[in-house]
Amino acid sequence: MTKAALYLRGTFLATSLMFTLPASAQEAPAAADEQAGGDIIVTAQKRPELLSKAPLSISAATGDQLKSAGITDASNLATVIPTVRIDQANGLQVTIRGVSSADGTEKGDPSAAFMLNRVYVARPQMLSGAFYDIGRVEVLRGPQGTLYGRNATAGVVNIIANRPSTDKFAAAVNAEYGNYDTYRVDAMVNVPLSDRIAVRAAGAYNKHDSYLIAGTGVGDHKLGQDQDEYAGRLSLDAKFGSDDQGELYIVGDYTHQGGAGTQAVTMANFYGAATTTSPVYLHPSSSEARTVNYPVVSDPYQDNKIYGVTAEAKWDFGPVNLTYLGSYRIFDQDQRSTYVNYNANRYAEQYQYTKNKSNSQELRLATSGDGPLTAVAGLYYFKEKSDYADTVLHGYAGFPLYTFQQGPVEAESKAAFGQATYEVVKGLRLTGGLRYSHDQKSRLGATIYDRSSSVIGADTNVLSSINDAARTDSKLTWKAGAEYDVTPDILTYGTVSTGYKAGGFNDGCAAGSPGCTSPVVNLYYNPEELTAYEVGVKGKALNRMITFSLAGFYYDYTNMQLSSPGLIGLTTLNAGKATIKGIETQFTLIPTSQDRVDLSINYLDGHYTEYRPTTTVDFAGRPLDNSPNWVVTAGYTHTFPLGNGGDIAAHVDTMISDDYYVTYFGNGTQFRNPSYMKSNANIAYNAPDDAYYISAFIKNIENSVQFSGYGAGRVYVSQPRVYGVRAGMKF
Repeated sequence: MTKAALYLRGTFLATSLMFTLPASAQEAPAAADEQAGGDIIVTAQKRPELLSKAPLSISAATGDQLKSAGITDASNLATVIPTVRIDQANGLQVTIRGVSSADGTEKGDPSAAFMLNRVYVARPQMLSGAFYDIGRVEVLRGPQGTLYGRNATAGVVNIIANRPSTDKFAAAVNAEYGNYDTYRVDAMVNVPLSDRIAVRAAGAYNKHDSYLIAGTGVGDHKLGQDQDEYAGRLSLDAKFGSDDQGELYIVGDYTHQGGAGTQAVTMANFYGAATTTSPVYLHPSSSEARTVNYPVVSDPYQDNKIYGVTAEAKWDFGPVNLTYLGSYRIFDQDQRSTYVNYNANRYAEQYQYTKNKSNSQELRLATSGDGPLTAVAGLYYFKEKSDYADTVLHGYAGFPLYTFQQGPVEAESKAAFGQATYEVVKGLRLTGGLRYSHDQKSRLGATIYDRSSSVIGADTNVLSSINDAARTDSKLTWKAGAEYDVTPDILTYGTVSTGYKAGGFNDGCAAGSPGCTSPVVNLYYNPEELTAYEVGVKGKALNRMITFSLAGFYYDYTNMQLSSPGLIGLTTLNAGKATIKGIETQFTLIPTSQDRVDLSINYLDGHYTEYRPTTTVDFAGRPLDNSPNWVVTAGYTHTFPLGNGGDIAAHVDTMISDDYYVTYFGNGTQFRNPSYMKSNANIAYNAPDDAYYISAFIKNIENSVQFSGYGAGRVYVSQPRVYGVRAGMKF
């Protein structure tokens, strides 16, 4: 028997024994509206189903839960979904169960698919937009190669906005003020135009001062890690056809990111001997960790625009439904910052410009009705084109000008997919799925420097090297699974699934390419592949006072794509093999109508089995990055009913994380982020009928700060302690 089978068999036996006794006390299922009221309806498998009945590892949070927890963007999702890490790097870096990608450049791809209204968002720099008028967030853990395909080796994060409703006119406004001179306001209005057509408008403005502290060398310059952002969304939902069998949903959105933008600190804030292979952790205070102690050469700024339109059209043919989902998105980046290479003691003025356009199209056919067969099949097309410039000025390594001019950078993906579930006997269902993906990627560009001028295009510019590479990959990914209803309220399942992320290329060109005078040996890297084995049990117990889920998983991970910083860009290589195994548990206890307890205990063991970052360093047995062994979260909410029909709700929660590592693969140094604890609390008055609310909150009571996004001795720091007041009103 394989290690995976032994590990998962033990997990399955433990979970089955744990819940056999409570299952015997179950009653008949409640009405559908009561189930929906105590559960969340999700669409992770491209069909609506209750969260507690979805046979896969998925976490979800409603918009109200996000608002109560003060989640205003993706970087804070771990507060409510602890099994996902979202860190600041070049854009946001998503890690799920130890699977991640550090290459956020124009040639890199994430390992976790980030979706906005079920549409793939290609660039990690586009993920930091504000959350406002959100219906729910779904996080799928494990490879989703069959239904999602592209770059879903780690899993999927899906942000789903509220849709227009024809039920009634509605409006709401929320406002917040806090330390760091934080201002946040968002509003929405929903207008039914008829019993078949409705429109919805929503907007948000978020602003706060820098979380960083000025140290030696900053002078009068601004500091980053601030926020100055506004966003808007307009959507329309219309039903048509003689029996409303057709539906059209159109949404357009726009986000502008201003302020100073992201800014790094040096690893010297956290480690002594930080440039060596034997760094020593310094246990810095929050202020020490957030202090900028290097020459800031100019005022940073960002002027980024993110916008797009999405259309979804459906038609119900009776036994099957046809759905078209299309989107066109643009990312326009313009920012200036200080280039930081602490390892080489280099600091210079850096400009980055990006124009990214992406086009996503999906057509799928799905069964409907209550028969034994549930199936979905479809076609998918994605194309992305970028032009990118990264320019460092004024004395970088002795050069007044050093610039990377890349474009066009193109990626194209085509896929056909299908997945079917069949109930062979009452309560027992079998699932199988396939997806064929064909991916193409190419880039043209050049590296240019100048020893006397800082002007691009000057006669003294020197062509240093050419970037000219193209690659094509194809892969058949699959999924097989079984699920069984132990009782009407308890589901067990087991799956085997595969994930794939296409290969790519590094800076440079290959021998024989036109104009290539310095061929690169490691120009290309191969696709990474993952096979995941998982068993789980989920449902409700003790008269539905407890909602629970428990999953055990084992991954075989080959050709991992790991990135290390070069002069400015990143070099990605395949890292051999790794294994990942773990157990994830989530419990919600509602013993009374006034009390709620949430608990999540998660164990993860991810380590390399074959990998040498250098010829003298063997990583076999060492842990994967961003993969703490244990993460525990707990929360308690008590509601005090008032005589006027309103209530006061008090909430406290905490997360305890084991230590984890961030690696500089250039020399094989692993930097340890020590274990930490973060707690939050809030108290709110809710008026009768939820007409308005007033609350006070504090997040990260311990003022604990971690680092992420290592590159050439620079890192980004997490959010410190924040506190403030919120208020909102519904109309």
